[in-house]
Amino acid sequence: MTRLIQIADIHFGREDPAAINAAGDLISSLDPDGLLVCGDLTQRGKRSEFEAAAEWLQSLEVPFISVPGNHDTPLLNLFERVVSPFIRYEKRFSAMQPFETFGSVRVHGMNTSRGWQARKNWAEGSVDMEDLQSIIERDRSVADETGGGNFGCLICHHPFRSPPTAPMQTRTRRGRRASKMLADSTIGLLLCGHVHTPSANIWGDDETGRYLCLTSGTLSTRLRNWPSSFNVLDFNDGCLTVTQQNFESPEYRATVFGRWSMSNLEPLEI
Repeated sequence: MTRLIQIADIHFGREDPAAINAAGDLISSLDPDGLLVCGDLTQRGKRSEFEAAAEWLQSLEVPFISVPGNHDTPLLNLFERVVSPFIRYEKRFSAMQPFETFGSVRVHGMNTSRGWQARKNWAEGSVDMEDLQSIIERDRSVADETGGGNFGCLICHHPFRSPPTAPMQTRTRRGRRASKMLADSTIGLLLCGHVHTPSANIWGDDETGRYLCLTSGTLSTRLRNWPSSFNVLDFNDGCLTVTQQNFESPEYRATVFGRWSMSNLEPLEI
C-alpha cells in the first residue's frame, strides 16, 4: 500500500495553531509515504511565513512535494510580485515543476498561480498549456518505463474546473482545455486546494478519458463552511480510498470520503 497525505492552504500567518499542531502529530502517526502540499503555504508571502512553513514541514520528517499558491507571492512588494513573484518560495521549496515517485504513485507538480494578471481577480488560477503538455509527456514516458503499473498524479493550487459544491467558485484560465487534456492522459488524479473545502469530482467521459479531482480543506483560520481538514489517500490493491481528517478540537476525526477503482475511476462501495 502507498499512503499519501494531501494538505493545502496552510496560510502561515493565519494558521490555526491547534489544528496545525494536532495535524503534525496525526500525520506522523499515520506513517505516510509522502506529503503533497497544494499551495498557499503562507498568507502574505512574507519571509518569516515561509520560514515557519518550512520549519513545520521539515519537523514532520515525511518526504514532501509542494507547489505555490496565489498567497505565496509577496503581497506588499509590488515590484517583486510582478518581476520575480516566486523567488521567496523557490529559495525554501521546490522548483515550479517538481516530480517524485512515492511508492506506486508518480507525482508531478505544476504552478497555476501568478504574481500579477491582467484580470480583476489576480488570485484565480491560470494554466500554462505548454507546462501541462510537458508534464503529461513526462508522465507517459515514466509510465512506459515502469510498464504502466504505477498511478499518475498531478498537484497544483487551483482546480481546473470549479467544484460544483464548493462555497467559493473559482475560474481557472484555460481550465476547461486543461481538463480535457488531462483526461486524455496517463494522469488519473488531480489534487488541488484554493477553495478551502474538500470535494471529489470526476471530469471527462468514456470516450475522451477521465480523471478524479480532489480538493483539500485548509489548516488556517480562513474557513469556508468547513472545519480545518486534510485528506489521506491510500492506494492499495487497485483501489484508491480517500479519508477526510476533520478537526474537532482538540483532535481530528476520520471520515471515509470515497473509494475509486484505479483502473477506470469507477466509484466503489465504501
